[in-house]
Amino acid sequence: MRKLIKGIFLNPKSDYSVEVLNNYYLLIDNGKIEQIEKNIEINEVAFDVFYDFGDRIIIPGMIDLHTHIPQFRAAGIGKGELLEWLDNYIFPLEAKFSEKYFAEDSTKLFFKHLISKGTTTAVMYSSPQKQACETAFEIADESQVRAYIGLPLMDRNTPEILVQNTEQVINDIFSIAKKWHKKNKCEFVLTPRFALSCTEELLQKVGEIAETDNFFVQTHLAENKKEVQEVKLQFPDIENYTSVYDRYNLLTPKTLLAHCIFLNDEEIEKINERNCIIAHCPTSNKFLRSGIMRANKYINAGLKVGLGTDVAGGYCLSMLNEAMEACEVSKLLSVQNEMHDDVLEAESAFCLSTIKAAEFLEISGEVGNFEIGKKFDAAVFELSEVHKITELKEDELLRALMYKIDNRTAKAVFIDGNLVYHK
Repeated sequence: MRKLIKGIFLNPKSDYSVEVLNNYYLLIDNGKIEQIEKNIEINEVAFDVFYDFGDRIIIPGMIDLHTHIPQFRAAGIGKGELLEWLDNYIFPLEAKFSEKYFAEDSTKLFFKHLISKGTTTAVMYSSPQKQACETAFEIADESQVRAYIGLPLMDRNTPEILVQNTEQVINDIFSIAKKWHKKNKCEFVLTPRFALSCTEELLQKVGEIAETDNFFVQTHLAENKKEVQEVKLQFPDIENYTSVYDRYNLLTPKTLLAHCIFLNDEEIEKINERNCIIAHCPTSNKFLRSGIMRANKYINAGLKVGLGTDVAGGYCLSMLNEAMEACEVSKLLSVQNEMHDDVLEAESAFCLSTIKAAEFLEISGEVGNFEIGKKFDAAVFELSEVHKITELKEDELLRALMYKIDNRTAKAVFIDGNLVYHK
């Protein structure tokens, strides 16, 4: 089916710039962009459906590099820092995902809200139960989202109701991957929750699987000072947190490391050498009083940095919100450190959550921005009332959209050219 789309397109580029295509037309054929034109004679173009979005803003479907499906019900709930928050709020919630209907209802709710915020690709943690992970894949597949999902691996330092048997969970990895890896738009991700939750035996085995089967790997790294201290106690013969993962061959170009706040220069260099991906989660880092990651420092050092909502440490599934928060916390950091190069600009943050994230996930040939031949993953947003009546310059449109905090919900969302959500 051929579809003609008209509106104001914000087109992110690999060089961290954003092109504004004001009142352009995109012609979509079988889900792919066939034509991008400023002026089109509609009577001379063959199409089946015409979506005229007028002065609404159309952006590429956004890409969330780090979030937790089962934690959505806890968004904004709880207090304290990371480890106590996990014990008091998150682990009890994840334990309830052993109930089939609770898991199904919660997962459907998560994907409904994820899509409504304009996210079309996400890297996610399921709950630690095998059945809950399979449920996540089933619902992700139905939703059409490009879903990278992992079963959190937790065979020690975990509440009894959630702790996994090492041998059994390794079998579960192969079972789930066999059924869901590379099925439609789904991909299985190896997911040692964090170093504290995994025995050395489990880390060793996961590293071997990652090396032989070329899976993406996701985990947490240096999110919280107490966490870092506990890792030193648990792995006393390893020089630092990052090196724990490196010892077990878990630092690869397909490894996503969430948070990365408390890294020394040696660790930053090692992550750079291994070409890993860092998922910056500024909202969660504030909510759990973890700290502020120096995103711009890492980017300038050549590291691959994207953004993640990290629900429920983060309290919103909107990647526009996360991009805004990344900019705002960088300003605080620049004042604190008196270093202007800490500031992350809106254009850069937008690119991190679209084209750059697509590059890191190795799907930039398909999605991430608006180029001929790519699939049309997109979200349509309305500017606030005050901005609609203000004559904005083209370079102000992105900021007006990103800082529209009163309503982050999209008016329409497309995946592969299919309208999957509208309001």
